[in-house]
Amino acid sequence: MKILFITLSNIGDVILTLPVLTTLKHNFRDAKIDVMVGPRAKDIFSKDPRINRVFIYDKRKGVKEKAAFIKDLRKENYDLAIDMKTSLVPFLIGAKKSSSWISLGRDHHKRSAHLRKLRGLGLEYKDGQSIHVDQKDRKDISKLLSGSGVREGDVLIGISADCRSHTKEWQAEKFREVIKGLLGQKRFKVILMGDGVKPRVSSSIKELIKDDSLIDMVGKTDLNQLFALIERLNILLTCDSACMHIAGDLGIKVLALFGPTDVKKYGPTGRYDAVIRKDLECAPCNKALCRLNHECMQEITAEEVLTALEKLL
Repeated sequence: MKILFITLSNIGDVILTLPVLTTLKHNFRDAKIDVMVGPRAKDIFSKDPRINRVFIYDKRKGVKEKAAFIKDLRKENYDLAIDMKTSLVPFLIGAKKSSSWISLGRDHHKRSAHLRKLRGLGLEYKDGQSIHVDQKDRKDISKLLSGSGVREGDVLIGISADCRSHTKEWQAEKFREVIKGLLGQKRFKVILMGDGVKPRVSSSIKELIKDDSLIDMVGKTDLNQLFALIERLNILLTCDSACMHIAGDLGIKVLALFGPTDVKKYGPTGRYDAVIRKDLECAPCNKALCRLNHECMQEITAEEVLTALEKLL
């Protein structure tokens, strides 16, 4: 049996679709599963043994290139296409069967909404980790952490401060207060992390904190190594970022700071996770630009974040 799993483009969004992939593999153990994914998130699948082949779809390509792309997929003769985009691709490639076009669960968490696309196919869902973490990446991260002074028994606190949208970010000055409070306790090791693509906040944090005990991993890991790094954490302090979704999938405790995005749809879902957000009339606005003064994030204080971290730890 051949299955095409059509997922999304941004890393965080793709992570939220992975339970669908896990469900497919659980129900069709011997099937060949290919993935169609955007360029930014392709490395999520680069080391995943469940995947037969990765097709990279770039929406910026011209009509000719897109037509050729569809033609190549038609040659694969897929028995089943599971489409997270709700696009015409399953029809265009001639898949014998496909997931529902109807978008169910608009008010549900995105993870649940994606799983609802499988309704009608009679598939059994098993909850659990969906991200594949490579053993070599685990070893590489262990070496990096050991070289940074991390010892057995240390409590590892990750800080993911950068987001693709600046409206989701918290102020560097407040992160500094929180980090300084954590570094004052010897058993804590604080790790600054992220892909380094838009390091607006993390760069400012490093300028503000001149302390060698802060472990800087921003831009020093690829995506698969980032999985292995987050897997080692005791807790992650984050804004609404891809790291938050990665930690959630890996079962790592999360303290998330939310402003313009909807917690019900995108927030962490772990039993011991916590969210700090302000109850404002304008939030969540789900907008890329703030027409006011970014109060949803500005009003979150360092003191309440430190208090929440202490409770979770």
